[in-house]
Amino acid sequence: MSDQQWPPRRPGEPRPPSPGQQPYPGPRQPQRPQTQPGRQQQPHPGQHQQPHQQPHPGQQRPHPGQHQPRPGQPYPGEQRFPGQRPYPEQERRFPPAQQRPYPPEQQPYGQQPYPEQHYPENPYPEQPYPEQPYPEQPYPEQPYPEQPYPEQPYAGQQPPGYPRGFGPGRFGPEPPKKRRWPKVLVGLLVLALVGVGGYGAYDFYEQLQKWEQTTTDDLAGVGSDLSVAVASLRSVGWEVTADDIGTWLEQPGAYGEGLRLRTLQADPAGNTFTVAGYRTWQDTYAKRDHTTVVCATITLAAGTQKPLSESVTTCPDDVPKSAPGSPQTDTEAGGVTGHLADLAVKAHEQRASGATEGKLLEVAAPTRPVGDVRTDSTGLVCAPGTKDLGEGEGYDAGKLIPVRLCAVEGLPNTGTESTKGDAYYIDGADGLTVVNARISGAAAALVKKAAKQGVDLVASSSFRTMKKQKALCQEDATGGCPAGDYTLTAQPGYSSHQLGIAIDFEQPSVTGGKTCATRASEPSSAVWRFLNKTALSVGLKQYSAEAWHWDAYGGKDRCAPM
Repeated sequence: MSDQQWPPRRPGEPRPPSPGQQPYPGPRQPQRPQTQPGRQQQPHPGQHQQPHQQPHPGQQRPHPGQHQPRPGQPYPGEQRFPGQRPYPEQERRFPPAQQRPYPPEQQPYGQQPYPEQHYPENPYPEQPYPEQPYPEQPYPEQPYPEQPYPEQPYAGQQPPGYPRGFGPGRFGPEPPKKRRWPKVLVGLLVLALVGVGGYGAYDFYEQLQKWEQTTTDDLAGVGSDLSVAVASLRSVGWEVTADDIGTWLEQPGAYGEGLRLRTLQADPAGNTFTVAGYRTWQDTYAKRDHTTVVCATITLAAGTQKPLSESVTTCPDDVPKSAPGSPQTDTEAGGVTGHLADLAVKAHEQRASGATEGKLLEVAAPTRPVGDVRTDSTGLVCAPGTKDLGEGEGYDAGKLIPVRLCAVEGLPNTGTESTKGDAYYIDGADGLTVVNARISGAAAALVKKAAKQGVDLVASSSFRTMKKQKALCQEDATGGCPAGDYTLTAQPGYSSHQLGIAIDFEQPSVTGGKTCATRASEPSSAVWRFLNKTALSVGLKQYSAEAWHWDAYGGKDRCAPM
């Protein structure tokens, strides 16, 4: 093929643009999307291609659905690209105003599209081509008039609130920041105060519960110690009464560390006490002392197995809330009360060392008459150094009083009640002096003291039955007893021998008056001198009318040592 352009350029005709260059004038034409390979049908060589019209510069761009010339295709009336061979039907030129597109069947070769194929729609319907934006569309940097920014409210709309401490930034002035540290500091201070106060209240409640429990345990321990002390005394012949316990409770003693007792109510007849236990402790937060009060009821029972019982109760409203002061110590509270206090301390030590609770303590035999000698003594035991002979019928002021009889070892008796085969013999006496259990310890102590001083004591009479006393009254040589004169022989049922608390010793034989000033005395008798000096230490006194008669009765005719 020749290099000459076909058809040749006429003189004065402009040079066609280079391949790929847009023709002048007119804007750049959009590129037609490429069809998929293999889909485009090649027209018949005899067919003509339909040219596309170039829009006028003042006209709008044709709709994307209309046919547009392919890239590189010259507009009608312009020179074809060099080297392009025209068809015979394209030799004739028409002016732009008269030029019409070829019919579909006469499209030039290579430009006939598929009948069903159309150019794709513009993906941005409202937006013009990037090369030629619409005049009414603002630039992208400017917001649409009807579309405010998200940070700006619509007209008449309340502006949105911003988080605390944050402002709109470049869209408006930032609100002034408030100082939050004072509130935070106050909140922390309140939390600290609430924490300290709550812990203090909890600690106070815990301390209160602790001291109430401690006071309850100690008060129960006092009852346990007291029960052991009472049982120990009774096991050797001591009789512990409600008066003894009341006296002991009023005395300061080792009741437990820091525990004070106060007797609230006492019923000596029923042997019942209501006791309040006080314990003082210091509150570390309030810097003050507090006192807890716990009450208990103590009941004294008869016998030596379970002589005492206690139960913790609720304190009445009228119970004093303060611990008692130091009570007046009863300096004359000897005898049972003194021994009771000593034994209670020993029982507390025994319990603290882990010994078995309720175990009896080893105590000395009573050396004085136990309790009220004019009352029933069957609940007592005979003191060590004496032998239990069982129960007998005693009398006082004409009334029958059951008594426990004990034979005193080391003190022989020549009377009929101790002589076997006699009509008035007491079974088991075996020649020994028979006494009431209440003075069994005193009689045994007197025998021991006499043996140490080399004095031999021998009794001529001790306990007498009613039958024996009536026989003595009838045999009165003076005739006073049958006639109603009881100076030398007591009326039956009124003699201290019938109660078992009197002993007649041999050798002293002097009689005297009815008062201690005129009482009978016999200093020449070693036995009398010993009794005059020692008998009172064991609780025995001389009957003023008889130098040989010593008993545990009281009264103006019972005399102390001279």
